[in-house]
Amino acid sequence: MNDFQNFGNSLKNSVLPQLQSLQNKSVAYVQGLTKDEIISDITQLKVTPITVAITITSLTTILLLAKSLTSKPAKPTKKKKRLTKAQKANRDIQQILDFVEGTYVPQIDEYIENYQDEDDVEYKYKYFEEMLLKEVMKLDSIDVVGNDVLKVNRKKVVKFIQDHQRRLDAFKKGKF
Repeated sequence: MNDFQNFGNSLKNSVLPQLQSLQNKSVAYVQGLTKDEIISDITQLKVTPITVAITITSLTTILLLAKSLTSKPAKPTKKKKRLTKAQKANRDIQQILDFVEGTYVPQIDEYIENYQDEDDVEYKYKYFEEMLLKEVMKLDSIDVVGNDVLKVNRKKVVKFIQDHQRRLDAFKKGKF
């Protein structure tokens, strides 16, 4: 262990003064430079302590800037609110109503106004009956137990769909 300590001390005594001397010379060199000399050294591509420091600083700045410009901004994480059972049921009821109103009602209106022949009437009648029944079955599968507001909403949507089924029945009876 003593040999190691002796080696460390001798290294410290021989290298440390040389490093301090080099540091003092570098500081004196940099302090003695003018702006014109620095610019001249850079344009002539001279390797001096100041040109190396400027080059390293410039490259680091460019790399950091490029990284910040090309990286995707972090998306703020939004905490999704969990819907309650009643909110989910209400959303499902509304989606069914919107779907029926947006898809089947316009098609039924056009079917009633612009029917072509008897085969077409029967085929489309069965199609619409099946699709409306499917939506009523979806409504029936929504759990609204214990929530009177949801029961009323679901009942209104079922009645809305049944009204269109009656319209189809009346149209079919009038044509046959």
